[in-house]
Amino acid sequence: TLLHDGLEREYFVFLPSGYGTDDLPVALFMHGYGGSATGTEAEVTNGLNRYAEEYGYVMVFPQSTWFMAGGSPQERWEVSSWNHISDGYDKGPEGPICTADARSYPCPPECGSCGECGWASCHDDVGFLIKLVRRIVADLQVDPGRVYVSGFSNGAMMANRMACEASELFAAAALVGGRVEPGFECTPTNTLPLLQINGGEDEDVPADGSVSRAGFFYASTAAIAAQWNDGAACAESTKEWAPQAPADAPVRCRIACAASRRESIDCIWPEGDHRWPGTQGFRGSNGYCVTGLQAHSMPEQAKCIAPDSDQETWGSRLLFEFFDRHPGRPD
Repeated sequence: TLLHDGLEREYFVFLPSGYGTDDLPVALFMHGYGGSATGTEAEVTNGLNRYAEEYGYVMVFPQSTWFMAGGSPQERWEVSSWNHISDGYDKGPEGPICTADARSYPCPPECGSCGECGWASCHDDVGFLIKLVRRIVADLQVDPGRVYVSGFSNGAMMANRMACEASELFAAAALVGGRVEPGFECTPTNTLPLLQINGGEDEDVPADGSVSRAGFFYASTAAIAAQWNDGAACAESTKEWAPQAPADAPVRCRIACAASRRESIDCIWPEGDHRWPGTQGFRGSNGYCVTGLQAHSMPEQAKCIAPDSDQETWGSRLLFEFFDRHPGRPD
């Protein structure tokens, strides 16, 4: 645990078997809305730590803040979220971030009022995650120049914000199934390579920037990449990019500013919906569960489905291939 802003914050660390011999790279990974740190590893990604072991990465899974919502005991559920655009905005710089008939979500109590479009936490998650990265670098045998930030869904939105507001801490950023709302696209202070992976049939956070089935707007992957590179000439043209591992993945990727500190890769899984790339359809819960490691702190969450170690998950391989492609923090 880590005390920040008067709150005891929880996080989980995976150490691969090679830990202790050399300074290892470390990846920060944030769970999605309603999910948990252990649930996203075990159920959403079908065992992301298996690939961290293979590629030799320390993994850090922070837990967002959460609260109980619903009426009767049978209806109550744990609502977790990240403060990815700050303080429960109702509108963004480009106007409303949801439609007039958008689905209503429980408002985190610390926000006071969320308006029509707000649903995310209002706690200081940026400060918490900065403090967490500094603790990991200070306490563990890791390479401070090889810290990566990533996440899924709302966790990817938080990774998007962190990569811009604390870019000096990271070597690259990966956003899977999530991006900030229109008008909140950003340019990292320090140039960072970017990977985006999204399902072509994702209706929860559509890759093309169209309205989600819940009535919310999120920036398109193209808008994120354009702002990320801040008008760099190399970003004006893209070319096909084929991942080496896995070579037969059902994904199409385009790359701009290849092999540079401004590299931006946009991958679409044509038949994919809002789930971790390469996982089976039933693993679409967004991690609304915990493993035994976290049951004491989130006792009302369901228990996770155990990972299937026989199932290859190409999205996880793609994530670590991208990280290995950038083995040092940009200057």
